[in-house]
Amino acid sequence: MKFEGKVAIVTGAARGMGYSHCLALAREGADIVAADICGNIEGIYELSSDLENVLAEIKKLGRKAVAVKCDVSKGDDVKAMVDKALAEFGKIDILVNNAGIEAFHYTWEIPEDEWDKILDVDLKGAFLCCKYVLPHMIKQKSGKIVNISSIYGYQGAPMVAHYCAAKFGVVGFTESLAREVAEHNINVNAVGPGFINTKMANAEAPIFAPMMGLTTENYYKEAIKQFSLFAREITPQDVSNAVVWLASEESRNITGQFILVDGGHV
Repeated sequence: MKFEGKVAIVTGAARGMGYSHCLALAREGADIVAADICGNIEGIYELSSDLENVLAEIKKLGRKAVAVKCDVSKGDDVKAMVDKALAEFGKIDILVNNAGIEAFHYTWEIPEDEWDKILDVDLKGAFLCCKYVLPHMIKQKSGKIVNISSIYGYQGAPMVAHYCAAKFGVVGFTESLAREVAEHNINVNAVGPGFINTKMANAEAPIFAPMMGLTTENYYKEAIKQFSLFAREITPQDVSNAVVWLASEESRNITGQFILVDGGHV
């Protein structure tokens, strides 16, 4: 197993890609700290509290797991998450900054508080998690950080300027941080998922289906033909495969990179 004896923190772990990353890392032997806000973000995003399901699945794989309620946009929450991880496991080897939210407005219609919330969760959240995890990785002189960006961290898109700004920021943050911590034997990379069939993607259907000439009911099935050169589904597991590789010693000489898992769309 790639991660026998390793400990991984995954944010946004309750469902979607975060859920997938937790199980993928656990299958390779990692013990997991699964963190999620476990609630709704008013006016932007409705979340379900599925964190206990994640823990149950991890434990079925024979790995240890703890759940932490954490709003990654709040430093006190993130510090408490890191403290709990250290209290439970004594170390942190892998950090997957997966937590993210999205909302849809033309730029001139974006409420100021919505702009702030998107940037706080999607960009500041990654910064805060790194801020509190890195001193421990530096002390142990090893660590793997994988930041989840997006294809919209590479190219812009209409009605998601704030999301794009955050995800472009994640890529720049990744490249800068990789240069800062290489001397401490810490790898920092980013993954850019393409069009993935998650609840977040499905929330786009009423907005983007008409713009693309597609039906809302079959939005994902029809849109994937435009979002992948292979015209086939891109799954959360496809993204998790990249996360696992970047968190492993197989990629020990790869850092500061942005890897797209998008079926060639970009």
